[in-house]
Amino acid sequence: MERLSLSRTSLTRNRRRTLLKQAAALLACATLLSGCSLLPQKELNIQPPLVKPAAEKVDAIDVKKAGIELKFSGVATVASSNNVPLFYKESGRLKQLYVKQGDKVKAGDLIAELDLGDFDLRMNLEKLNLERAQIELHSAKVNGEGGTSLRMKEIDLEREQLLIEDLQNQYESAKLIAPISGEISYADVKSPGDGLNGYTPLVTISDPTKLWLVHTADDGKTLSAIQKDMVVSVTIDNKQYQGRVVQSPSDAPLTGNKDVDERNTRLLYIEITTKGAKLELGKAAEIKISLQKHDNVIVIPKSGLRTYLGRTYVQVLDGDRRKEIDVQPGITTSTDVEIVKGLEPGMKVVLNN
Repeated sequence: MERLSLSRTSLTRNRRRTLLKQAAALLACATLLSGCSLLPQKELNIQPPLVKPAAEKVDAIDVKKAGIELKFSGVATVASSNNVPLFYKESGRLKQLYVKQGDKVKAGDLIAELDLGDFDLRMNLEKLNLERAQIELHSAKVNGEGGTSLRMKEIDLEREQLLIEDLQNQYESAKLIAPISGEISYADVKSPGDGLNGYTPLVTISDPTKLWLVHTADDGKTLSAIQKDMVVSVTIDNKQYQGRVVQSPSDAPLTGNKDVDERNTRLLYIEITTKGAKLELGKAAEIKISLQKHDNVIVIPKSGLRTYLGRTYVQVLDGDRRKEIDVQPGITTSTDVEIVKGLEPGMKVVLNN
């Protein structure tokens, strides 16, 4: 029994040793495996994907033949070609202005009067003086006076007659009378008692039967290409009319008056040639004048024309490349340009947008 007990004890110890050895072996393997995982791994050499470069976007147009026209455009006003300014030759004080702008008047109508102050009193006194001189001269003749005495009475009468005539002229000069029938196209804003300067227009009468169009330019250079007798397209209240240039800055006569001559460099006068045209003073009109026109020529957008250091050229496509070609421009408008030399139909011009 003791041997059997010892034998079992020995067997138990052997099993324990075996289990410990197995556990140690497993632990060693685990340690080795964990150590391997800590070693640096070799990096994979992954190439980036190939990206095809985007094609350059080129804004180009095909060269073609077309028509091109350079026009002058502007706004004109219907005005009378016969305008009569009315003014006083001497300064004075206004008694009454009887018209205003836009009024219709007839020849002979009273337009304005000057204040003559005590004119009526002076006129009545002169009439009495004249009557006395007439009586004295008549008495001298009846009494048989002659020589110097009679002549002095004749002089007194003539003097009073001259004074009466002068007062009558003053009275007539104080009135502004319409010399023609028409419309008041200008009237100064004056009230009774206001002072007036001599030779300063108070009103202007315009003859509505003699009308034309007047264009006033800010800069006379814009009218330099316009010549007399050029055809004008006119639009008034959406109605079309034809006209012609009757005076441009290039043919305006020199007057010797600096202000008038300077003003004429900016004025364009146009006559309506359409028969039966009904025009109204002061109306606005759109005008167009053809200055140059070419048909069946090479025309490109203005954005395709380039300049650099005095050189004028365009860029054209030659396959995938661009090349520069010197060109000679012709008529140029705000949007297009004629190419006189350097381009042929079918070429592709690159726009400079």
